[in-house]
Amino acid sequence: MSLSLATFIEVIEDESVIIVDARPIAQFMEGYIPNALHITPATAKYAIAMDIIRKDSPLVFILEDAIAAETMAYFTKAAFTNIKGYLEGGYASWLAASKRNDLVIDVEIDELAMDLPFDEYLMVLDCRTEADFDKGHIKDSVSLPLADMGDPGSMSELDEHFNIYILTENGDNSSLAASLLKKQGIHNIRVVVGGWEAVQTIKDKFKIEVTKAKPASDDLALLN
Repeated sequence: MSLSLATFIEVIEDESVIIVDARPIAQFMEGYIPNALHITPATAKYAIAMDIIRKDSPLVFILEDAIAAETMAYFTKAAFTNIKGYLEGGYASWLAASKRNDLVIDVEIDELAMDLPFDEYLMVLDCRTEADFDKGHIKDSVSLPLADMGDPGSMSELDEHFNIYILTENGDNSSLAASLLKKQGIHNIRVVVGGWEAVQTIKDKFKIEVTKAKPASDDLALLN
């Protein structure tokens, strides 16, 4: 069901309603409606596993016209039961009405490599799984697995004085992570294009650490 801009605005006044921006990542990065979450058919399973959305969550959609029917069919078939509709005209109609918008900045991996040694407030936020982080990560990076970001408390130590660079496995989920941070009021963020896979292409420019397993003897000492 398409919603006029006026109806859409009325619907999202209810803070329980989740704005789902299901456009391709390139379009989302160029600009989106504040507080929207970037969840596409490809990333919906992660959002459900993280308890960001549930099958009965009230949802409204921002869609790309060319694949609007296909996208809505996916979410309907996936048994989301509380879909309020989608904004008629999509994001373009929001902009045409001169409504406030937000955006996410992305950076290439070589830019991160150049900035890292000189910015004391730069934080690499590694959103891969803890197991992958332990196998290798950029020195002094902070581990916050994407799976934990459904809990706002997991972001409690992040604030605006950090320049946060989001790193995922290959960049595919970075926009979801970014939109979650933005919704929590953390705006000084950038997305690293290509994620950890991009790090590997110029890994000689980074200090890579491996998380060392705690010796078994330490565990025994704690028990004695």
